[in-house]
Amino acid sequence: MTDNRPEFPHILRRLLEALDGNLTNRVPLMNERPREGLLFGALESRALDALEIALALSALRAQLAGDPSISGADLALAVADDSAGRLEALARLGSGTRLLSGGVLIPEVPPEHPADARRTSFRLSDELFRQACEIFGQSAPPVADLPDGPFRSNAEILGELRRLSLHYRRRAARIFHLDPWTGTGIEAFDGTATLVERARQESQRISRRLAATSPDAGYAALQLQRKFALDESALVILATVLFQEMLEGVGAVDAVDLVKLVSESEEQLLKNREILRPLSQAGLLRLEGAYANKDLTADASLPSEVVAALLGETEAIDSDHRLDFHAYLQQLESSDSFFEDMDGSGFGS
Repeated sequence: MTDNRPEFPHILRRLLEALDGNLTNRVPLMNERPREGLLFGALESRALDALEIALALSALRAQLAGDPSISGADLALAVADDSAGRLEALARLGSGTRLLSGGVLIPEVPPEHPADARRTSFRLSDELFRQACEIFGQSAPPVADLPDGPFRSNAEILGELRRLSLHYRRRAARIFHLDPWTGTGIEAFDGTATLVERARQESQRISRRLAATSPDAGYAALQLQRKFALDESALVILATVLFQEMLEGVGAVDAVDLVKLVSESEEQLLKNREILRPLSQAGLLRLEGAYANKDLTADASLPSEVVAALLGETEAIDSDHRLDFHAYLQQLESSDSFFEDMDGSGFGS
């Protein structure tokens, strides 16, 4: 149960009122805040100082007043009385700062330089805004429990893979500062740690469901998975390209974006560099337009027979490709083969 102590509404109201008027020395008042519980605990976990707390609460104050966002210039005016203080406030609103990297404030466009923050619009994250509402007795709607048992249809499997893909997209947009799927409603409002943890939890839940589903169920996606010994990352990649084509009319996806999709850090991105090659060698993923031995420069799409196989319409994939795929998975157990692949001298070169 979330901690909403009786004194929290009074404390939050007093802090907001301090930012609402012309009170001097208002930033030091932020140090009187609680350090745990609703809203305050989430802010504390980001290791914010008093000035950053004042900026976050100023954005909250604007939203509670009916403004969907507030400019960096107005945020600086709300927390500082002089030019030096306002410049310091703007410096806390640049890209890579704790307020932005921690998902506390969401900029309209991430400002590359503190000077750009002055003209940028910011809002408090949805997560923190909901917690502020809960402090004042406006409970957020309960979150429905997601299924955790065996799959009941092929369509449900594909739907869950799409859900996981959306979690991965939000994570990739936050970690790699890139959103190649603009306009799809996947904006990342939370901090990096939250997005990574949420993606891991979804991954674990779907893995449990896959393991609990009987091999005799006959679902097309699972037949393809078992036929090629596909891991979860491979399934998500195939499902992502499938839905890009079916729902968004995108015939091909940049290969490098698919690798970022299934990576939760730059270190993992390097390890996943060759993750598309076995899918291509097995005939499951078409990579076109790449420079020699540089799969990540390609456009990735699904052959028609793979689309049909995922949807349960037919199975027409060459058995020789399947053997190549298994052989490659086996050699990936060796770090030597991994580094051979990194320089293009391994499988499929």
